[in-house]
Amino acid sequence: MKLSHALFLSIPLVTAIATHSDDAAACGGCFPPQDESTQVTGHRMIFSVSQTSTTLWDQIEYSGDPSSFAWILPIKGQVQVGLSSDAVFAVLSERTATNIFAPPLNCPPPPECWDSWGSGSSGAGGAAGGPDSGVDIITQEVVGPYDTVQLSSADPGALKTWLTTNGYNIDADIGPIIDAYVGEGFDFLALKLVPGQGVSSMRPVSITSAGAGVTLPLRMVAAGTGAFAPMTLWIFGEGRYETKNFASFEINPADIVWNWDANESNYATLKDDAFKAAENANWLNQYAQPTSPWDIRSRLEQLVNFLPDQSGYGDPQDGWVTAMDELNADLEKMFGGINESSLWLTRINAELARASLNKDLALGAATSQTPVSNFFQATKAIGTAPSCPSYPPCDPGTEDPGSTSGGSWWGNLGDGKPNGSSSSSCAVSNGTETTAALGLVGIALGLSVARRRKGRK
Repeated sequence: MKLSHALFLSIPLVTAIATHSDDAAACGGCFPPQDESTQVTGHRMIFSVSQTSTTLWDQIEYSGDPSSFAWILPIKGQVQVGLSSDAVFAVLSERTATNIFAPPLNCPPPPECWDSWGSGSSGAGGAAGGPDSGVDIITQEVVGPYDTVQLSSADPGALKTWLTTNGYNIDADIGPIIDAYVGEGFDFLALKLVPGQGVSSMRPVSITSAGAGVTLPLRMVAAGTGAFAPMTLWIFGEGRYETKNFASFEINPADIVWNWDANESNYATLKDDAFKAAENANWLNQYAQPTSPWDIRSRLEQLVNFLPDQSGYGDPQDGWVTAMDELNADLEKMFGGINESSLWLTRINAELARASLNKDLALGAATSQTPVSNFFQATKAIGTAPSCPSYPPCDPGTEDPGSTSGGSWWGNLGDGKPNGSSSSSCAVSNGTETTAALGLVGIALGLSVARRRKGRK
């Protein structure tokens, strides 16, 4: 289930794919066999822009189980196709997830007793074109479980004939889009599963092109989508990025209201209302912060070191010795060429109506280089707030006489339970973002801590 990439003068389109439940994913146009009913239900992409190269990973989930996976991506010139892992998306999803905190309850803190120090819980914290076909084969190779072919043609009719002959079903409404891309000088990358490979073997794919590019070919995304195309895009670059030819917005913290009875906020409603107000033709700025490559690298390295067979990298036939090499190659595409002191991670989200997929997405440096936080503290509430907790007193002689802790913030920043929630925050995110890979990262980190503690004994 996963990936894709494209640019304007250096435009590679990437399609990534990998197993995640029973779905498969990619970015670009989905072209299933005519007897299959497949619909794209979500796209997740990672876009890295430097002065020397551009790479886009795209994760798209779709319903159905096509017997022959097929994906077509507009590109400019020859691109490099590589394999990635679902764990990358899992780490970025967790790293940038929106968190809403309930209003503080102004509850008194529990008493601090000398014998209780350290005892508390921290909480859950292809075929050849042929000389007369009108289609040139730029390159053809097998990448992991995929047959990939890069095509060039000045004749859209010949190109569509080649694609149809080689198992790519072209719907009537997609034909004109391909014609337009050909007229604009685009080439195409086509991917299919190698015969005999199943959905369980699918992995994300990265597409890298030389030079900096800031345009994504959204028109091709219309292939295989329904009425709406949910999208999440992470951007690595020098500074904050934003959309340039689509409207964008941010959630106003003052509009967030916490519902004590439902134990949730109205964040999702605010987001949906803003999308509908713009006829689902806008993007939400969800997160933008300076970041360090080590913040992402360290977690993925932990996963590869402790659970290489479940990291999404490497080959079991070589004992997973290539897992770290594959990870390093992936991260080099993500961070190579970007000045670390200027590195930002931006996350934007959309639920684009099919009618909005009539133009490609242009990105650029944000007018305002101010951070966008993914943490919100609600100041308004409805419903019945939970009662403050009651704590037993300290045993005689165990009181901490110097303690002055407490105050209005304890209800939300203590053990996380007084506000009626089982954790210290209410994370608002799409359910599909909670992936098995993210759980594996947590396991790997837990193992790391356990081993460190063991070494200190």
